[in-house]
Amino acid sequence: MPAAGVAAALRDEVKCSISQFLSYNTLLLGDLESLLQQHFHRLSDSEKQVIFCLTNQGEPIELSKIATHLELSPPVLLQTIESLGRRLLIEKVKQGEQTLFTLKPVFREYSNRQGD
Repeated sequence: MPAAGVAAALRDEVKCSISQFLSYNTLLLGDLESLLQQHFHRLSDSEKQVIFCLTNQGEPIELSKIATHLELSPPVLLQTIESLGRRLLIEKVKQGEQTLFTLKPVFREYSNRQGD
């Protein structure tokens, strides 16, 4: 299920927003956690590297800063960012002329727990 489906599941099943859900400090919601886990395990190694890089950042960051944290070639990094965007796991944030990248909040919380 894409990340948009996870957000919809939160709205429909739990009847709360993503920010409300994260304030509960839990992902133990049965099917929702299972869906996130399935989604996470389908990621490629390069996608997981980018996910963990973004998880460790407190704010959206530039592509060039992502590149400095990872040992991915520029073409692989670009393909990985595009793939994560298609999967709706990352967001592009415009700040002036810059495009920054960050994780969707629910997936950030889940991937943060995977790194523990």
